[in-house]
Amino acid sequence: MRKEDLFPDMAPADPAQRIRGSATRIRSLRTQVGHDGLTPAAARTLIDELTSVLEEVARALDRNQT
Repeated sequence: MRKEDLFPDMAPADPAQRIRGSATRIRSLRTQVGHDGLTPAAARTLIDELTSVLEEVARALDRNQT
């Protein structure tokens, strides 16, 4: 399921910057780990960040191959 682009007139973020930002947010989730693991909200955030970054990497690879 893809998110709708709420700002289609804005240029997309630089893929490398987007990946770095997601890596920072993923690292910050470590502070939310309790004795039972991540909170449900943190788990959703982790999945969202990983998914969006993998999509960004795939798009960047596609651009480089063409």
